[in-house]
Amino acid sequence: WKKLLPKIIKKYKLTKKSRILDLGCKKGFLLKDFNILIPGIKSYGIENHSYALKKVVKCKSKLIKSEYYKIPFKKKYFDFVIAHNSLYMQNLGDVIKSLKEIERVAKKSYVFLASGENDKERNKFYRWTLIGTTILLKKEWKVLFKKIKFKGDYYFSSAKSLGV
Repeated sequence: WKKLLPKIIKKYKLTKKSRILDLGCKKGFLLKDFNILIPGIKSYGIENHSYALKKVVKCKSKLIKSEYYKIPFKKKYFDFVIAHNSLYMQNLGDVIKSLKEIERVAKKSYVFLASGENDKERNKFYRWTLIGTTILLKKEWKVLFKKIKFKGDYYFSSAKSLGV
C-alpha cells in the first residue's frame, strides 16, 4: 500500500485533518499505512467478518463490525472512502445499497469492483474467485452507477488485471 497511497493522498488532497473510511478493511493493513504516511489522520475501518477484526494489525484507526450497506456515520462525514475489492462478495442488491451508502457518507470515494470486458472474461473471474458473487461487465457497472447516481471514482478488477 505504501507505493499506491501517496498517489491517493495527493489526488484526494488528504491531510491530518481528513477523515477516511476503509470499507471492507480486513485486518487493517491499508489503514495502518495511511496512519504512517499521514500521522494524525482520523481513520476508520468497517469489516463485516469477525475473524479479520480479531486478527487486526496494530493501527491507530477505529474499526467497526458492520454490514457495508449500514455505515453508522452521518451524511458526508468522510472526506474519503475507499472500498478495495470488498463489495463484489455481496449479492447485487447489497452492492447497490453499499454504493448508495458510500455516496451518502463520502465527499469523495474510490471503489474497486470485479468486472470484465465481455462474458468470457467475467466467467474466467467467476471460475477463479471463491467468494465473489457480483461480477458485472464494465458497461453494466456504468449503467448501474448512472441509475443509482453514484459519482465516486472506480477501478475495475478483472481476470486480466489479476493475471488470472
